[in-house]
Amino acid sequence: MNHENNSLKGTPISLPSMTGLQAFEAAARSASYAAAAQELGRTPSAISHAIKDLEARLGTPLFERAGRTVKLTRDGAEYLGSVQGALETLKMATQRLLQKGGDNVVRISALPFFTSAVLLPNLSQFEADNPKLDLRIETSNAYADILNGEADIAIRFGKEHSQNLFCKPLISVWGQPIAASSYLDSRPSIDHSNDLEAHTLIHVRANLNAWQAWGDTNGAKGLRGQKALTFDSIIGAIDAVKSGFGIALTMAPLIKSYPGYGTDFVPVLNPQKTSAAAYHFICRNNSAQDYKIRRVLKWLESAILNQTR
Repeated sequence: MNHENNSLKGTPISLPSMTGLQAFEAAARSASYAAAAQELGRTPSAISHAIKDLEARLGTPLFERAGRTVKLTRDGAEYLGSVQGALETLKMATQRLLQKGGDNVVRISALPFFTSAVLLPNLSQFEADNPKLDLRIETSNAYADILNGEADIAIRFGKEHSQNLFCKPLISVWGQPIAASSYLDSRPSIDHSNDLEAHTLIHVRANLNAWQAWGDTNGAKGLRGQKALTFDSIIGAIDAVKSGFGIALTMAPLIKSYPGYGTDFVPVLNPQKTSAAAYHFICRNNSAQDYKIRRVLKWLESAILNQTR
């Protein structure tokens, strides 16, 4: 008789964190920490730390590292099946509970910048026009799994992760530098894009090449800046601008609706409107004509039109 196994039956087991399990499952499926980070809206470093914590808790390595890719160990492969099954069970149970909220509930997943610039300033108008609908907003950098019911609608930058879904462009955007007036008053003047070389440029970790790409389009090829600050989100970058730490690259014309525009920070230069990037409205194909979905789409289109006139 195995007395050790029997003795564990009454011992509470501390389960791994959901963050670690999701990071492990995504990395195992893609064989890449970088791909898992992009899918979950996190940094590769955060994914790596989450998996290391999980491996430490389990007392066994789950991956073999080989350059930029990872391969499951034998224990990792055995564990993966159970983790995927558990996550799928949780996902379906959550979906069933959310659907019990009634036909008046609309769940929308949106990126933080779009939420601050468009959704929140216009939310009271939606509630006034649609008193019977309950709009529930989730702000996240991760891509909501629309097909599996994590949200009814997603607002996403670009068409990535939109296969087999209804996808409609909402608004095209282009890079717009911003800075606090106090910062500009105490630094070298900026009359041309090349003048940014003498300034602190603020970066967002998910798109570290944004400033260089913007400079290539706006007459400052190879733009680097004298100093650099990097943040995990555009919200953090804007907060740094408000505090006078440098110049950040945001998205016009939506930045005009962001809280603090014209007071806490102002636009710098007049960049070319050459970007083809756009925010998209995404939902399931079979729900695109649903009354609730059409009401939200109409509200968004009207709000964006009013804000960009």
